[in-house]
Amino acid sequence: MPPSTYLRQKLTQPLPIRGRSRPAHDWWAANYALELPHAESCNCWRRAAELLLDQADVATVSEQVKLALFSDAQLDLEAME
Repeated sequence: MPPSTYLRQKLTQPLPIRGRSRPAHDWWAANYALELPHAESCNCWRRAAELLLDQADVATVSEQVKLALFSDAQLDLEAME
């Protein structure tokens, strides 16, 4: 699957993020990870980036992004369904 099509896939569930009015539900997470100043040193985000580059299945990427957001204390657990 070409990268542009791959990156248009939705995550398996919306991920509510602290301070953000709209939950992450698509590959917005890739851009979010790249903008984090500490992302390169964070193993969770590094693994998420590797999965994206390898075009891993959406469920695997979704779980890794969820873990990375949780480890950064950015996942709004109260808003999770």
